[in-house]
Amino acid sequence: MAVCATCRQPGITPGAHACPGPQYADIVFTRHRGQGITVDTAPPRTRIALQAFADRYAYLHMPAPDRIVFADQVVYRITGYADGALELELVEDWRPAPTVQLPLTDEQAEEIKTRWKERHGNGQAVHPVVVLNEEKQP
Repeated sequence: MAVCATCRQPGITPGAHACPGPQYADIVFTRHRGQGITVDTAPPRTRIALQAFADRYAYLHMPAPDRIVFADQVVYRITGYADGALELELVEDWRPAPTVQLPLTDEQAEEIKTRWKERHGNGQAVHPVVVLNEEKQP
């Protein structure tokens, strides 16, 4: 089975595939005071201008001739050169997986309500109430 090397669409036939070509997006960084740089978005394909290698604040290094590491979090492979920019493809992503709070199931919500009612659901105040200014009426 033939697979397009650019868009990875399976089952193509020669001449019958209208590939849109590689889609490039920007890497998004955030600078944190006292902590450095974090990579927010690492697209599968991106481009980088050669001038970025001269920038001392770029937070990138090249451990191999065809690899670029950004902020010690993502690794890109150099796949080409066009219009004064290197074309890159994401190889490794070392960023921690985002933590997502899933919604509670009905059973979990019921358990939380039951525990709350056991502790606080007696209809009385949590602390004893002392009346300080009780006025006597004639």
